[in-house]
Amino acid sequence: MRRKKGWMNLKINKIVDETWDTKTFYFIDADDNEHAFDYIAGQYLTFRYDGVQEKPLVRSYTMSSSPLEKDASACTVKRVEGGVISNWMCDELKVGDVLKARGPIGRFVYSDKSCNKNLVMVGAGSGVTPFISILREYADTLGQEGSPDTMTLLVAYRSKKDLICWDTIESLKGKSNIKIITTLTREDAKDEGFWHGRPDAEMLDKVVDGSYENSTFLSCGPEAMMDMVTEHAIEKGVPKEHAQTESFF
Repeated sequence: MRRKKGWMNLKINKIVDETWDTKTFYFIDADDNEHAFDYIAGQYLTFRYDGVQEKPLVRSYTMSSSPLEKDASACTVKRVEGGVISNWMCDELKVGDVLKARGPIGRFVYSDKSCNKNLVMVGAGSGVTPFISILREYADTLGQEGSPDTMTLLVAYRSKKDLICWDTIESLKGKSNIKIITTLTREDAKDEGFWHGRPDAEMLDKVVDGSYENSTFLSCGPEAMMDMVTEHAIEKGVPKEHAQTESFF
């Protein structure tokens, strides 16, 4: 599903400040100034950075845009303490700069051939990015051929200042057959509609509300959280192949 193979030249054409420490970078093909590639929601790009340090560095970032967005594609990058590339991208990249990347690849996606029709997604922090891509892709086609019937997202952030891709989440709340629950781990804002605390089995059970049958679980975030989601789903009778994880923490 790629128009181009091998290393591509991607030009930054827009940068959006998501939070105090997270930015979304939109890019197009630097050679022909159009949409650079096709991909599946949830896949990732591998970038090569030749001039940041003495030797080239390679990092992978998940797409946060949807394949439906034809003007540009996007990756959302959160600063990592001591992270050479994440901090360099947030501090140094500007519109017009060109990055080398290849892909996209990855199997952390929705597929009507391998996934059940009810999609349950659990993310934390920047681990929400593949789910933003998936939500954007299928929000308007739920129940149709090739799409899930329902999508449920439980996402954890530290506080209200850490709400990555919040505009997208807000725009999808209330849409038919989409349920989104946001919990804050370091701030109590229940009076504003947020849940409080880290995702655990009790919270996940409340979110799923008994709808384990015909569900596929996807989780992305800290290993302990992903282990919890997988173990909980299996305990509830979900086959192991329908409890998938993706880790870039």
